[in-house]
Amino acid sequence: MTDTARRGEAQGWALEAVAPGEIEKALERQRRAWEGDQGALVRASVANLVVVCQDRAGGQQALAAVERLGPRAPSRCVVLIAASPEGRQGVRAWARVVQQDRGPGMAWDEVVVHATVDPRHLTAVVLPLLLPELPVFTFWWGTPPFAHEAFDELASVSDRLIVDSAAFADPPADLARLAKAASALTAALSDCVWQRLTPWRELLAAPFGGPPLRSAVDRVRWLRVDAVEPTAGLELTGWFASRLGWALDRAHLSGDAWVARYATERGTCEAHIAQSLGSGTLTRVDLQVDTDDGPASLRVEAPPGHLVATVETPGQATTRRKVGLTHLVTDPAGLGAELEVFGRDRVFEQALLRAAALAEQ
Repeated sequence: MTDTARRGEAQGWALEAVAPGEIEKALERQRRAWEGDQGALVRASVANLVVVCQDRAGGQQALAAVERLGPRAPSRCVVLIAASPEGRQGVRAWARVVQQDRGPGMAWDEVVVHATVDPRHLTAVVLPLLLPELPVFTFWWGTPPFAHEAFDELASVSDRLIVDSAAFADPPADLARLAKAASALTAALSDCVWQRLTPWRELLAAPFGGPPLRSAVDRVRWLRVDAVEPTAGLELTGWFASRLGWALDRAHLSGDAWVARYATERGTCEAHIAQSLGSGTLTRVDLQVDTDDGPASLRVEAPPGHLVATVETPGQATTRRKVGLTHLVTDPAGLGAELEVFGRDRVFEQALLRAAALAEQ
């Protein structure tokens, strides 16, 4: 057994070039070969995942992201390379079975389709490749063509539509376009950037669950977000605005930063979202809060590998809480966590609208 197999990582056949109509036969033949060598395989029947990208480089990156998920991967992954139909049109396909060498021989299918066809026909290419009676997750790699028929068609056959706004060509402007397109979607929408913000949101919300900040949740006076990924800063600010009922009064760009003023239930809050350098999603978030005893502060920072939240309140000892980010090793994009959510995320949808309003300034 190889070192890779001993670590329980994904292993499988090399992608086999097959005719589009022969994909199921090729996968079945590969499964029988696995079972002949190593015993029965358990097919992971969770969902279909369609990854849409525009070139082969994107397809390779998408496959690498899916394979890092290991047993969290869906039962059928279809990577659709939807290239521009210039010149000769056609469909080429590759397929393989991937086995997780851990437990009862977990396996899933990977299919890569390179389609140079009219966008109106992409749905017809994808539908026959999906396993029936299982939900369909569509992950759009890069910037979706929001106003294009291909986007509408593929979204219409999806239960959940996942994007990564950090990979958009023009992240702020494309985030605003995404928010507009979301109103017409039947699929539940989510953003991997929002998923990567989860530990930040948890650390920022926790101090307001008890004294002395519980009574001051409506008295946040100042917010600063240093964002490596611009849409992360916008979405986090949108989260504060939507959950706390802030109304955008005015906003403008100052260099590479958004400066905004929000009207709150008990005054105003000044927000400053600046671009930062780092290896994560954000580097730092600062809040200034008025309490009954005077000004208090909440700060979350991102040293390598973890987050640290610091709370300073009048008359109280400074508190610190540290949270590890070990999950980013196997799922740096946050895609795996998105594949475990089957319904709508109303909190994200509301935050997206507020983030888009700021992005449009």
